[in-house]
Amino acid sequence: MKLMYKILWIEDQMHSIRGKKRVISNYIENEKGFELEIKYIETFQQFKDEIGFDSLKNYDLLLIDLNLDDDESADGNKIIESIRNNNIYTEIIFYSSHYENLLTLLKENIPEGIFTSERKQIDTKAKKIIDVTLHKIQDVNNLRGLIMAEVAELDRIKKNIIQKFNKEADSDFKKYIKEDVFSKIKDDLTSLKCLVKVVESEFSHDEINLEELQNNFFYDSFKKSRTVNKIKSKKCNEIDFKHEDYRKDVIAKRNVLAHQKEEEDSDGKFLLYPNGNRLEFTEEHCIQIRKDIKKYKNLLEQISNKLDE
Repeated sequence: MKLMYKILWIEDQMHSIRGKKRVISNYIENEKGFELEIKYIETFQQFKDEIGFDSLKNYDLLLIDLNLDDDESADGNKIIESIRNNNIYTEIIFYSSHYENLLTLLKENIPEGIFTSERKQIDTKAKKIIDVTLHKIQDVNNLRGLIMAEVAELDRIKKNIIQKFNKEADSDFKKYIKEDVFSKIKDDLTSLKCLVKVVESEFSHDEINLEELQNNFFYDSFKKSRTVNKIKSKKCNEIDFKHEDYRKDVIAKRNVLAHQKEEEDSDGKFLLYPNGNRLEFTEEHCIQIRKDIKKYKNLLEQISNKLDE
């Protein structure tokens, strides 16, 4: 599972279905918690020239207007034949203003995984098929993959923020890094005395280089979040990024998904936090995790952009 939901839309009159596009976008982004990317192509020939069948595996849904006037049904047959011959497994919705013609064309030719819709109902039908595609991939292993990949991306943005701030980090800020972040690293190392010999560091906090610090194994997502929270408080405190909320909404869930085994009882599937609380695996909770990741990605990008001003 990935956070980006991708649609390929073949339609030569997009201006006429802008309202349908808004409905679909709102459903995916605001109700289901995904980011959305729509690629628009005007003709099937343009699709073959610019994208090709091999790239269809990168899309979650195809929306294709067949434009089935009587004199164009041959083109519809060619499209269906091409899809069948190229073993396309992505869900596809064919739609047309001439719905009866569409049904007649597909009566004997419909490949598996093909759905149909009247043009005026394409948003409603798309929402139903989106639910079908999400249901197929919504399990613990897919959610693990999503949150691991997206937390890595959030860490990349945090790293970028810290690198930008490095040149203007003053003595007080570096003192905070040493006394709060480095002290925790020291605790981590102390707990590993059976494996490593720990040498006390007497260097001044003024010698800290935040860019070099990025590569320290113990400078993890939690510590980067604390650092970014401090940067935010100094540079753009109006942005609503809070380390403690990020820890609870993202890091804690990432840790339990990464390290805990899925369990199941009469109430459904769940994972256990170290304190014994349950992380319920429900559709609503999966949606909330995706929404939280999107929210913090947006907040971190706002902080990063502020440092460019």
